[in-house]
Amino acid sequence: MGEILFAPYFRDSVELPASLPTTLEMLASEEIIKGTEAWSVRKVVGVGEHFIAKYSPHNDAIEGTNLLFLERNNLQGFVPLLYAMWKEADGTLFLLTLQESGKDNILDQTRAIISQIRAIPHEDFFGAPKYPAHISGPFMTERDLLQGLVSKSRANAQDNGRHSYLADFFEAELKRVLAFDDRKPVFTHCDLQQKNILVEEVAGVSRKKEFRVSLVDWESSGWYPVYWEYFVAFISLMWEDDWCSKISGAVDTWPAEAAMMKIMHQDLWM
Repeated sequence: MGEILFAPYFRDSVELPASLPTTLEMLASEEIIKGTEAWSVRKVVGVGEHFIAKYSPHNDAIEGTNLLFLERNNLQGFVPLLYAMWKEADGTLFLLTLQESGKDNILDQTRAIISQIRAIPHEDFFGAPKYPAHISGPFMTERDLLQGLVSKSRANAQDNGRHSYLADFFEAELKRVLAFDDRKPVFTHCDLQQKNILVEEVAGVSRKKEFRVSLVDWESSGWYPVYWEYFVAFISLMWEDDWCSKISGAVDTWPAEAAMMKIMHQDLWM
């Protein structure tokens, strides 16, 4: 993946479809794609004919790094093309990307995308290249990654003046059941939800509807265990529509691993 990209970044002007919009133009956009809630500070907006802007004081430059990494691996056909990224004086990070029959066809294309990113040669670590530490990684093995989660659980408990018996359970059982020393990491989107699958209807040669599928929101992507894509998708399921049963068409299922990791997720972040 290489070193994390720090703002600012600007693509060569000859590769731009038009002049970049100004900060004021992005803030003034009424084409709100995500972040319509009054309390939301994370926005995704359309700006003119060519651009989509994502901005928030909580945005992370790792998403820009991931987009450029995927582009270098010739996978730009189904991910947003990054045109610019910069941070304002108040800390708000801006990313500019390109505006861009059925469910089975969409799922098949999504599975093809996931299969291609999982085939990228791994870089011998688990996690994302953020801030090396015993809790946040990167980690050399699956066992180290799980130990990092255990350490996070213990740290949370200590901050609240208690002992984490759940961390004791995780340390004894999670690593025993889930850790495989010889299993290599795979590149993982890490947020496979319906809202992050963009579907565009395109003209086809037959009367049957045809679609072009791409994935957005690559800010959490990195190198993770083979079951991680399904686990992260599993914990986001609302069980209110058929996505919970259709997701197996997009990614290999790991229900036992997902169930165990959901307990860990609830302990750490809920």
